[in-house]
Amino acid sequence: MTAEQISRAHRQAPFKPFTLFLSDQRRFEIRHPDFLWVIPGGRLVGVADDAGAVELIDLLHITALRLSGTEGISA
Repeated sequence: MTAEQISRAHRQAPFKPFTLFLSDQRRFEIRHPDFLWVIPGGRLVGVADDAGAVELIDLLHITALRLSGTEGISA
């Protein structure tokens, strides 16, 4: 997965929720654009949950992105 692929999903207007799938079988639902940051440099993304906890994720571990209601984009 590339930073550009994630940025495109993040910037779409109107925003559509999407899910990031990781190589360790975790998934992160991005329900609002404020819950995701593409870190400058293009290697990391930051993801926040509803409670405000933040996790930095290396793009190498993101295996797929699925827009709500679609099949998704694989790395």
